[in-house]
Amino acid sequence: MGIAYQIKCKHCQAVFNYSQDQTFGLTSRCIGCESYVEVDAPIRCPSCNRRLNSTQQEFNEQVETVMLWD
Repeated sequence: MGIAYQIKCKHCQAVFNYSQDQTFGLTSRCIGCESYVEVDAPIRCPSCNRRLNSTQQEFNEQVETVMLWD
């Protein structure tokens, strides 16, 4: 399963797509787990280079669209 986000940076207002594979080589994550975003590895805006996932809440505030696939 994978997950993709459309994100609008709260710093510079840039809109871009970000995706990550949720399996990490293990079993697929459950559909109810899609809201989890890793905060240890930075996700940065490609326009202003600011970190978007310092906290789970900060990241969720910037997400506009979430797409899931198997």
